[in-house]
Amino acid sequence: MREPDLAALAPRETLGKLEHSYFPPYVTLAHIFTAPREWRMDSRVLEQYVFEYVIGGKSEYVVEGSTYSLSKGDLLLYRPYDVHSARALPDSDYVSISIVFHFADNPFPFEELYRNEYYVGNFADRPAEQYLYELTAKYKQSGLHNRILCQGLLLLILSETSAGKKESKAPTGSQQKNLARMVQIKKHIVEHLDRDIDPAELEKRFGLTWNYIINQFNKTFGVTPVQFLTWARVAKAKQLALQTKMSFSEIAYSVGYKDVHTFGKMFKKKTSMSLTEFCASVCDHEYFVTWPEDAKPGARSRAGAPVG
Repeated sequence: MREPDLAALAPRETLGKLEHSYFPPYVTLAHIFTAPREWRMDSRVLEQYVFEYVIGGKSEYVVEGSTYSLSKGDLLLYRPYDVHSARALPDSDYVSISIVFHFADNPFPFEELYRNEYYVGNFADRPAEQYLYELTAKYKQSGLHNRILCQGLLLLILSETSAGKKESKAPTGSQQKNLARMVQIKKHIVEHLDRDIDPAELEKRFGLTWNYIINQFNKTFGVTPVQFLTWARVAKAKQLALQTKMSFSEIAYSVGYKDVHTFGKMFKKKTSMSLTEFCASVCDHEYFVTWPEDAKPGARSRAGAPVG
């Protein structure tokens, strides 16, 4: 007899079934889903909150009548009782992270944080992306320590992803120009993960002092350039490990580490697990879901499917 589908239950029905969960937020599902070609899901309703984060490929979601075309880095949030449908776009290898959670009877200011919006934003190569990956990996591991970590990571995700939703004054022309520069610097770092940051090179390339870059980058993205480089390297390593057949040493080299042991220590320090443990934790998870009648043959899928 298989375990109950906690993600499909009403919040109060999950409480006695969640091991080592004694306080909100309660995470009832966290997994990575690789969609079969032509995958679709029609008019589903859940009683919990869902984060849907795109790792790769493209999809189309319809939530309460609004349509969202999603690609890598996009994050969608839908709420209890929202009617939602989804499909993978043709010729697209759609892969996503699904996080299902609730706060039981405890009130939580979602509308204050997200202002009634479903599309949250794009978080590719940002700290929230690593938190999503890490929560997914930790959720598969048993024990009170890992359960508390999952709850803490979910709160970090809520904090990071809602930060940009706060009301603010329209940026001035100089602020817009400065933002554009920081985005360019961030893009430069992502495109050169195989080497360390060279302050002199950035100063020459962007016409700014290194101290100014550090200060403004931190104001814009919440991390320094060097901290962001580490986040981006970890995220890229996870992506390569899950989506390619590259060896451990090849992954390490591609994100700037010639010594595989140094890379392994860094990865474990940042994620509390080895890259091998991360892959095993994320991928060894089955989730059963009923397919729509007009979808591909077969009443149930064991490949895993997003709850949303």
